[in-house]
Amino acid sequence: MNRDSLISSLKTLEHFTNDSLNLKHHSSNLSGFHYNRDLLKAAVANTYVETVGNRSDSLYLAIENSSPSSIKNSLFSRISAISKPSGIKGKKSIIAFDYTTEDFYGDVDDRWIHGWTGENGITGKYSYLTASIVNREMRLPIISITSPAGNIIPAEVMSILETIRTYLPDIDLLLFDRGFYSKDLMVRLGSLSIPYIIFVPKRELERRELESMHLGERKIMMHEFSFHYDGKKIKGDTKLVFLRRIFDRRIQEYLDWVFATNLEDVNLDSIISQYKIRWRIETMFRVQDECRIKTKSKRIEVRYFLFAYEQLIEAIWYLYYSKEVSFKRFLIELSSVCNTLVENEERRGSPHQ
Repeated sequence: MNRDSLISSLKTLEHFTNDSLNLKHHSSNLSGFHYNRDLLKAAVANTYVETVGNRSDSLYLAIENSSPSSIKNSLFSRISAISKPSGIKGKKSIIAFDYTTEDFYGDVDDRWIHGWTGENGITGKYSYLTASIVNREMRLPIISITSPAGNIIPAEVMSILETIRTYLPDIDLLLFDRGFYSKDLMVRLGSLSIPYIIFVPKRELERRELESMHLGERKIMMHEFSFHYDGKKIKGDTKLVFLRRIFDRRIQEYLDWVFATNLEDVNLDSIISQYKIRWRIETMFRVQDECRIKTKSKRIEVRYFLFAYEQLIEAIWYLYYSKEVSFKRFLIELSSVCNTLVENEERRGSPHQ
């Protein structure tokens, strides 16, 4: 890997940290330049920052004095900047939404911790909503936000869309799994005239309809609905697409599928493959897990900053190095170059610890 390219990537991470935490660039004080070393060492080893360095206290103090909004804005700004050379801004984009979580093992007494079963010692989970480009030629996280317990999914999706459209105004399709299926969300998306496909959970209406169909049958049914919001009755509609016992070559089984969509022209032969593109966001999460930075902190600022830092690392690798080396090899080389740069500066005149 080219050393100058790795140094440029380190500067991207440095800018993200400085902007997130309101630290000064090109300063003799501790900044993203110095914190990169401990963060990357922790990412390589999937361990705690305090295990691999001596600056965790000052780093955590700086993070705790930041805010989730500054971290979100810095992440979006950095990913927008590094993705511009790929030309995605001028292309139609397919965007997938998904939640990912981090396990928590302590007392669940914070609004950011979603309660859990206690199985395997896991008492709660921190949750993040991510929107990612999943075009056939590219998969890339665009933005992530923190999601508190008792979250309102449609409101979170719309807040992300508002930000995304400042950079990607030409969205071709939105993809959601079954957890996003709601009347509220479909009405909100319809008001923006953005095409969507949502995987529909099979409840009584859907099961009854599927049972009336024969093997391999495909059909579309208009579905009108209403719900009450803020004291008002809201009406909406969507197309429900039913596909009965369709053979899936990947798992060699027959499956039933139900989708909600507002596409004007629904291709019954290709809608399953259109939806399956969404799974690329899950591939992104699996790669990001390889650089998980652990923390015992319950502060959402700390949890979110580390999550966003990991996501930016993954985005840099995907855009600039994925065709050359594995993610782990990239991470090790990036950490090594960073360590050398910081050590060289410390020899010239060490910043305060």
